[in-house]
Amino acid sequence: MELRLTSLLEPRYSLAHGRSWGGLNRIIRERPATGAVVDLDAVPPLPTVERALAGLRSQFPHLGLVLLLRKARDPVTLFRLGRAGIHDLVLLPVEDLGEGLARTLARSARRGATSLVARGLSPYLPPRELRFAVKAMNSVHRMWSAEELAEEIGLTRPHISECFRKVGMPSLGHFLLWTRLFHAGHWLEEPGRTGESVGRQLEYSSGAAFRRALKHYTGATPTQVREKGGLRFVFRAFRARTGLEGPEGARGRKDPPRPGARSRGALESRSWVSLA
Repeated sequence: MELRLTSLLEPRYSLAHGRSWGGLNRIIRERPATGAVVDLDAVPPLPTVERALAGLRSQFPHLGLVLLLRKARDPVTLFRLGRAGIHDLVLLPVEDLGEGLARTLARSARRGATSLVARGLSPYLPPRELRFAVKAMNSVHRMWSAEELAEEIGLTRPHISECFRKVGMPSLGHFLLWTRLFHAGHWLEEPGRTGESVGRQLEYSSGAAFRRALKHYTGATPTQVREKGGLRFVFRAFRARTGLEGPEGARGRKDPPRPGARSRGALESRSWVSLA
């Protein structure tokens, strides 16, 4: 199954593999994973599969979670998973997995920071600049420099920065710093994370370095960011520092929508972990 998932998801998605339930939890906590694909047969049965998954969901409520359920599984499990708050299921057989898995990953991405930030920016940015911003948000797990991201987009860093400047955005390099803080704000909303673990996810040199960056750009500590609304608070700080209004003073939603808000579409999160 691990090889099958790798062939289906890479290189479109960055994929890490957990070797155990504990390993899966460690990767989610310590690496910039935005979603998890879990073979239900790999979930520990004690005390119950449903309780283990409900615990994962309670600790990481924003994590895109996709479960692979074999047809031979007791159908009562479906009902129990629903009651545990587990909604995204892909039914095997494996030969039918490809297209169904892609659709489910896209649905799961609606809770991700990339989708929320893109919807928050959409009233202010033309389509091209919004695509640049989404690319930057989706690259957080790769830790690209501004030059590397520009090369991936197919333009030069100065050209992209100038495009951003014309619509009230910071330079590409500075926006990449903000993308890390957007993801940090989103992760800090989750009970299973701390300022130290989020700093490691984003590969800051130390917890102190992460706290300094967060304080410098938002004026708040990790605990204060969590208490003030997480991503929504960071996005408000971003707008306050940039004065973002768009090329014609566009007016629209001031903050990203809440994670549970309805959306007409979803933008992909590109870093996933599997347990299969």
